[in-house]
Amino acid sequence: MGHLWYLNVYSGTPFTWVRARAILYPTQLTLSWIAPGGGRGGVTLDLVSCTEVRNIPSPSHSTAQNDIGSITAREQSAARGSENLVELLCPFQLTYGDGVERLAAESAGERVRWVGAIR
Repeated sequence: MGHLWYLNVYSGTPFTWVRARAILYPTQLTLSWIAPGGGRGGVTLDLVSCTEVRNIPSPSHSTAQNDIGSITAREQSAARGSENLVELLCPFQLTYGDGVERLAAESAGERVRWVGAIR
């Protein structure tokens, strides 16, 4: 159990990174958060169907300039004027047959722990 950032692409555009409470179970990762404007948001990621878990470049890395997670982090940081998500996020992704889910830890060490635990 801990916290992860989740790239929420299901609540319409613009996409947003949300800081979520994360609970890892043997076959799923459950994320929950307080939604902007109130209420709760959440998602459960199926780990059985996940084909790969891997690190991806941070938003500040030159190879990530066109990555949707990096673009969202830059736009969200500029709009909020507070947390610099470009410098904070250490992203990784879960790959499925039909797409990917993007997550991020707040440090490289945390990312290593989460990726290792999910694998």
